[in-house]
Amino acid sequence: MTDILAIDPGTTKSGWCYIQDGEPLDWGWFDNEKIYTLIGSFGCQVVIEDVAHYGMPVGRDVFETIRWTGRFDRHAEASALPVAYVTRPDVKLALCGSPRANDSTIRQALIDRYGGDEIAVGGKKCKGCKGKGWLGRDHAPCEDCDSRGTVTPAGVLHGISGHVWSALAVGLTHHDRLLVNRL
Repeated sequence: MTDILAIDPGTTKSGWCYIQDGEPLDWGWFDNEKIYTLIGSFGCQVVIEDVAHYGMPVGRDVFETIRWTGRFDRHAEASALPVAYVTRPDVKLALCGSPRANDSTIRQALIDRYGGDEIAVGGKKCKGCKGKGWLGRDHAPCEDCDSRGTVTPAGVLHGISGHVWSALAVGLTHHDRLLVNRL
């Protein structure tokens, strides 16, 4: 069983995703101080997106992110948890097979991995009731969606947004590396 807490560190908030055997089970975008609590509560392998050199000047935000990366690392090691780092170029190659991939192609690769938009994300709102599950002033049940408000069930990636996509990508890249090394 492979449990991973993947973190996309930021200056004040960080995206995170808890992955078990390649399936995202929980995620969020929390203040960095709250990430400490997550590291202790999940008690598993911690994978952090590492800042890589791109040959361009960087600003204060990058240095603050690097500081938080070190703090997360130190906290995990103090809790006797293994820590690994994955860079953005590694994610691009692992998930998309190209160093030219961008955020949207990485996101699409993740969605495709879990079966495409309708299966992986799902939760598409009903056009008839606009996601309410009822129609008109009298609130008559919507027959198009059987009063659910959605025409497709929510998938495993439903609700993921922003920095959580990056955390998921980092975690799955590490997960795939672990699988390859076991073979």
